[in-house]
Amino acid sequence: MIINKTVFRPSAPEDHIAVRAIHRRAFSRDAEADLAIALIEGETETIDLVAKLDAMVVGHVVLSKLDGPDGALGLAPLAVDPEWRDFQIGTELVRRALEMARREGWKSAFVLGDPVYYGRFGFKRSLAEPVTCAFQGPYLQALELAPGGLDGYAGPVAYPDAFRAVQ
Repeated sequence: MIINKTVFRPSAPEDHIAVRAIHRRAFSRDAEADLAIALIEGETETIDLVAKLDAMVVGHVVLSKLDGPDGALGLAPLAVDPEWRDFQIGTELVRRALEMARREGWKSAFVLGDPVYYGRFGFKRSLAEPVTCAFQGPYLQALELAPGGLDGYAGPVAYPDAFRAVQ
């Protein structure tokens, strides 16, 4: 099984060229690749993981600190090399990144994405409805990483400035 042979770990500076290439291949453009690198090399607090199979980076995910509810993260971008998409690598990257966030004491996470895909991890549209965000709409979802992590929060959620370049 491929997942058993895959190493999941935080990225290192020597991975960044491969990280950029994975995002470029996954999205067929530079915007998400530039975003991933800007987040992990910038000042924003992040959690990021690479998936390595043998010596090759085949996937990457970033969670970055948001302005809004205390302890909130934004999950994006997530990329898996197109040749490895059918092997649950993206699922495992998200699962492990969210678990790392829980262990580190983060309280919630937001994502803009497919409700069916992200719903498997517990993301819900209803948790994101009370917030205002540049990415407002049916694909904005939230997840409480800690019990009550979003209790009573209704207000703005702002992603890091690097997201402005992605359209």
